This record gives sequence, structure tokens and C-alpha cells, in this order.
Amino acid sequence: MSQLQPVPDNSNSLNIKEGNPGLKQEYNHNIQANMSFLSPYKNKNFFLYLTMRATDNKIVNYDSVNLQTGVRKTKPVNVNGVYNLNSNISYSMPLRFLKGSIELSSGGGYNSGKQLINNSQGQIVTNTIKTTSIGPDLRLDMNPTGKLNITLDAGFNYNKTKYSLPSALNGDYLSQEYNASLDWEMPKGFFFSTDFTYTINSQRTAGFNTKVPLWNASISKQMLKYNRGELKLAARDLLDKNIGISRNTSNNYIEDSRVLTLRQFFLLSFTYSLSKTGLNNAGSGGGMRIMTR
Repeated sequence: MSQLQPVPDNSNSLNIKEGNPGLKQEYNHNIQANMSFLSPYKNKNFFLYLTMRATDNKIVNYDSVNLQTGVRKTKPVNVNGVYNLNSNISYSMPLRFLKGSIELSSGGGYNSGKQLINNSQGQIVTNTIKTTSIGPDLRLDMNPTGKLNITLDAGFNYNKTKYSLPSALNGDYLSQEYNASLDWEMPKGFFFSTDFTYTINSQRTAGFNTKVPLWNASISKQMLKYNRGELKLAARDLLDKNIGISRNTSNNYIEDSRVLTLRQFFLLSFTYSLSKTGLNNAGSGGGMRIMTR
């Protein structure tokens, strides 16, 4: 209703909002394509996913700024030519000499959006925002023995945003993430699990180009009949270095933010399963199961 109401909202005297009763409804057109090749005997897999969305009568803001007073007026309007493309591809194959498998994947996207603003002559001009992203990832899973699992993972995420007006807002940034995890089934029903993630943020605003190491670990003991019970001691963020950093790209601004995150803590827990199958893979904590605590 606020987009249709033709009454100015003066609650912020420097940013006045007004609805548009002539606004048209948006229409989305979606195309999706999926392709997969599976070879169970050779343990090779290939997946491809593509999606495209085009929007007619896309509702965007028209921002007009009074050059004398600096007061901004915002009004929703319809535009065409807004679309986005997204894809994901992955391929995995066994590595017998390492007793494991390797997976290479990548996600990508391309978005084209629009915004209307007024220039120094008071004319309405279109600001076109184009965003490109790509994120390759390499994962290695190894099982040296039936009771030991090791995973190594490295991924990159590159984003580039280009504005037609003003071009000074153009920018790109890169994020890197490296992961390592180990799950070990020890004798006498003990399980040990640990994982380490190292995130590198670069090409951001000063003060946000951070390196975040995050190390977690746990040790647990299965007990009771059918291994229904599990006593676990878990530690999160052993290095006490966890920081939440994110970037948000909008029509007329780029925002880097730091959010509060849960820092270092230790947790002693007991889990009891109602199923006679017990707590499968309890040490890794990755199994999906129904339980009561």
C-alpha cells in the first residue's frame, strides 16, 4: 500500500517518500535447466544448473534530489530490462592413490538492474547496475582407514559491480576461504572431531580487510545399550578470533559491515537416541537424526 499511496511521507524531512498510484504489477519470467551425468561404477559425477529470470515492469525507486536544499524525494516507478543469470557446475571423481575423491565446482551469476535519478540539469536519467560474481571451489575427501576421514577445501568468491551513473562507485572485491576437517573414530567408543576455517577478505573498505581463523574441536564417548547415549565436550573458536564481515551492494551504495558473532565457548552435552540404531557418526556431529536431550 505504501508504494501506491500518493501521499508524501514527511517523517524524514531530508528523505521524503511518496507512492505512485499508476504503478503496474511486476511479471517474472523464469527459465531453468538441469543436467546430470552419474557413473556409479566409476564413482564419477557431473552436475550443471542454470537459471534465468527476467522481470517486466520491475518496481524500482526514482530518487530526485533538490540541488539547492539537498532534500531527496523517492518514488517507486516501473522499468524494463531487469534480469539475472545464475549457474552452478560440479564434477567429482575418485583418487584411488589417496583413498578418496576430488570435487571441482563453481558458482556464477550476472545481475542487471536499474534505478532512476535526476542529473544536475534536473533531467531523469537511468542508472544501470551490473554485478558479476564467480566462485570456484576445490574439495578433497580422503579416507585412509575406515575410521578416519580427512577433508580439505579451498574456495574463492570474486564480485564486480559496475554503475553507469556514477562510475566512481564501481568496485570489486575478493574473498578466500580455506577449510580442513578431521573425524576420527577412536577405540572404546570415543570420537574426535576438529575443523579449521581460514577466511581472507580483501579489496574492501579500510578496516574490513580482515583475516579470520576459526578453529573448532570436540571429543565424545558413546555409551549405553545400542550406543544410544553420547557424552560430548565441544569447543568453538579455540583461538577466540571469530569476526563477522559482510558486504552488501545496492542500487546506490556499497556497504561493508561488521556484525556481532558468537565468540569462544565450551559446551558439555549428553545426547540420548530413542532409536535402536544408536547415534551413527556421533563424533562428527554431521548426521541427521531424531533425538531427545
